[in-house]
Amino acid sequence: MSETRATRIGRRVAELRKIHGATQIGLAQRANVSESAIRKIESGERVASPAMVAAIARALSVNVTDITEQPYGAWNASPESDQAAVPAVRQALVEGEDPDLDVPTRAIDELRAEVSRLKEWDRRTSHAEVIRALPDLLRHLHRAHQDAPTAQRAMVAELLASTYCFAVIGLYRLGHLDLAHLADERARRIAADGDDPLRAAAAEWHHALILLCDGSYRAGLRTVDRAEGLVDQSLHPEAARAIRGALHLRASILAARMTDTDLADVHLAEAHRLADPAQEAANFYGTKFSPRNVDIHRVAVPVEMADGTTAVSRAAEIRLPSDIAPSRSGHYWIDLSRGWLLHGDRQRALEALNTARGIAPLLTRYHPQVHETVQSLANNDSRMTVSLARFAAWCGIRT
Repeated sequence: MSETRATRIGRRVAELRKIHGATQIGLAQRANVSESAIRKIESGERVASPAMVAAIARALSVNVTDITEQPYGAWNASPESDQAAVPAVRQALVEGEDPDLDVPTRAIDELRAEVSRLKEWDRRTSHAEVIRALPDLLRHLHRAHQDAPTAQRAMVAELLASTYCFAVIGLYRLGHLDLAHLADERARRIAADGDDPLRAAAAEWHHALILLCDGSYRAGLRTVDRAEGLVDQSLHPEAARAIRGALHLRASILAARMTDTDLADVHLAEAHRLADPAQEAANFYGTKFSPRNVDIHRVAVPVEMADGTTAVSRAAEIRLPSDIAPSRSGHYWIDLSRGWLLHGDRQRALEALNTARGIAPLLTRYHPQVHETVQSLANNDSRMTVSLARFAAWCGIRT
């Protein structure tokens, strides 16, 4: 094997550690990890897991994005870029519920149809389309919420909360975690104004994702518990079953990040009990919960705990149907790529990334673990293959 070189995250960890005047031993102690782990991450011998990145960020009192350097490709973005509409979304988020919004009132049915379009774009990982549609839609929904008669305000609030939830995911996928935080807070607050406890539970499901990204795993599990209390209030058993299942899947990843295997398995088992094939087509509240989603998480959980062998062994038993949401299958192949890398099969890791690219290109291009995996593959090969070089260039990765 050739001499290793630091990945982008490894270089950033070393830079930030030195800026904060910490030694590798000191950082390891503050992050509650081994000195060896810090040394290997900085040198490029080890890929930094999301849990490790979050622990280091917390120890250095920086944001996760200070280490991952997200969002990728946002600066000097061309008008055709996936990132081009983000500044307009930022402005709409800052404006919020301005009572003097200079937009005309639109029919509620028309606005509901646009929110349904966001749901389908989200399912297909067309997050750039979501981002482009958000500024105008948010302003008109806020106007509708202000102008609606009392009997309709709760219904409009639910549409507005749903739109903010799609904003959370779109911004998160493009790497704008600061804006995703803001959209998340709006979604939770507005959902509480509605009459649908499942909408409020779905907003908490999204909030648990934000906490997951920040490394606040116990807070994320508490959020899941609170959301289950909201589900208990629902009068729609099929939708409630799906939301509850999605919450258990979120909890399984939170537990895995905490390296609590038993707790992760408990949540996976409960999600399996709640799964029903009809849920895939229904896609209740945009959660995409279904039996196939449970299978995907059975692979993701060991990957989060750096157990590549278990992950690829479980994946050997899974055959995802062609009609599964691209957002889910794309993420599955990204996780499986990490699993193959942990297992030691670098060729299969790259093949999995190329599969993910074919299914969900935007998700793959902007996923920080894809960037870290590609850099690890390149750094440890004596001569980078043409396929790997092309993939790296497509992602905008300098190796």
